[in-house]
Amino acid sequence: MASPKAGLAFALTPQHELYLNAGVGFHSNDVRGATIAIDPASGTAADRVPALVKGRGAEVGWRFQPDENFTATVALWQLKLDSELVYVGDAGSTEPGRASSRRGIEATVRWKIDRAWRVELDGAVSRARFKGLAPEGEGNHVDNAVERVFAAGLTYIDGPLTASLRLRYLGPRALDTTNTLRSRSATLLNFGARYAVNKNLTLGLDVFNLAGKKDNDIEYAYASCSAGEVVAGACNGGVNDRHVHPMEPRTARVGARWTF
Repeated sequence: MASPKAGLAFALTPQHELYLNAGVGFHSNDVRGATIAIDPASGTAADRVPALVKGRGAEVGWRFQPDENFTATVALWQLKLDSELVYVGDAGSTEPGRASSRRGIEATVRWKIDRAWRVELDGAVSRARFKGLAPEGEGNHVDNAVERVFAAGLTYIDGPLTASLRLRYLGPRALDTTNTLRSRSATLLNFGARYAVNKNLTLGLDVFNLAGKKDNDIEYAYASCSAGEVVAGACNGGVNDRHVHPMEPRTARVGARWTF
């Protein structure tokens, strides 16, 4: 499977640059799906899936760099996959899904304000859909495909001291193909500081979830049963609902590093 890639950049001025990248790649499926002949659950013949699935992507962007202290980029991108890997909650793994198409816009800013302060900003908006006619009872939204992301960082460096604040925002997203269930948004703020006592010893402090938010790191939607229902044979297909991994509470961690 060939994976050609190409890039082109054109400097409009010393400060402004346009660029274009395009290429073909692939992702691998579980090899068991590519070699299976019999479904172990039912004993019937099973359809095999390709071991390698092709993807085609491209982006066009603009880069602005008036000096070495400031850089900004904006890019429009698109990605098409011949088969999307879909998460299967009951198995805790992924399985090959339908072909999909994604597109979006991303922007970044890197700014060294002065000798001590630095700012980083990243944002993205994207749209992900399965291609073709959806099977009965399903839609074309790609499960758990993030639609809006924002990240920001503020760093202070002064001699032996380095301190930073990091913000991450994940917007709501579809948890099923029909977009009936949607996740909550999640915002996380972390703080970190390092102090070099000497050339050998560095002390550190990290505070995770500084704002004490009660969001979820992970959200999925699928059917499940309790252990008692499974043993009693009373599951009846389970209950469709959200399955979450809560964000850790405000947590502090201190550390020391000794370099020999």
